[in-house]
Amino acid sequence: MSEHATAPDVESSVHSYGSGSGLFFMRWDEKDQTSANTWLHVDMNAEGVVHALEEEGLPPHIVRYLTRAETRPAARAFGSGLGLILRGINFNEAQDPVDMVSLRCYVEPRRLVTVRSRWLASVQETRRQLEEGADLRTPVDVLLTIVEKLTAKISSHIDGLDLQLEASEAATQQQEDEDFGVLRNQIAAVYRFIAPQRKALTMLAQIGQAHFTEDQLEQLAECEDLTQRHVEDLELHRERATSLQQARLNAMQAEQNRRAYALSIVAGLFLPATFVTGLFGMNVAGLPGTENASAFVIVLAGMVVVSGGVYAVLKLKKWF
Repeated sequence: MSEHATAPDVESSVHSYGSGSGLFFMRWDEKDQTSANTWLHVDMNAEGVVHALEEEGLPPHIVRYLTRAETRPAARAFGSGLGLILRGINFNEAQDPVDMVSLRCYVEPRRLVTVRSRWLASVQETRRQLEEGADLRTPVDVLLTIVEKLTAKISSHIDGLDLQLEASEAATQQQEDEDFGVLRNQIAAVYRFIAPQRKALTMLAQIGQAHFTEDQLEQLAECEDLTQRHVEDLELHRERATSLQQARLNAMQAEQNRRAYALSIVAGLFLPATFVTGLFGMNVAGLPGTENASAFVIVLAGMVVVSGGVYAVLKLKKWF
């Protein structure tokens, strides 16, 4: 814990409800029990999470808001508090990063409640930062720090998608096989939540005018601006991936057309010869030319002449 006078005094404790909810509870800047800032964090999948939230004194409608099964990023006002639902990149082992993790938040002037669906690095990093004496004076400061960290990690992931696109573009130019469907699905999965997340941060800034200081609003505006750039980058990445996939399909189609065209030319050259051999092979009143020793040479020469004539006509018409 920091010894600087500016650092808040933090009391941190870890509790367990039912079969271990992984809940932690933090209290800081405590003058008395009524003036302390608190942060309650729980796992919504754990047994007893509703009981934990009810013990915190949250009204039933807020408990329902924090424990809904399906969520999209959004913000709304609850009397003296604000609700915020966010999504973060999934860094859990053996899980897909674009299977984004939800974080449900409720903040009041002296209290922050966060409910996660899966482990989130941004929450744990903020917790350590607070324990180490970071100047996070209010629950809103803690919430905005989490938002900043979530947004920064999304930036890193989008940068990674950009590198994948560049590698895919290079592979396309070298005519290597590349699965753009997977990349487009990754972009779409992130965009699905980032677009509404930008709107959620915009809404939070609007409904939080009375709850946030000027510095906090500026901090939130920076996160909102960065999230807007995320949306624009993802839209650009999606267009690039679509363009690269279409270019690859066009190249494959052109190659197939060239091969089919070459086969058609070969078939055209041999078509007269096939007709002649079929004609002379008819066994009607005996095979023609069997009595003439030069018949084979004559027929062969005729086929060469006809095929040569076909070749000359095709060349004259610039078919190849």
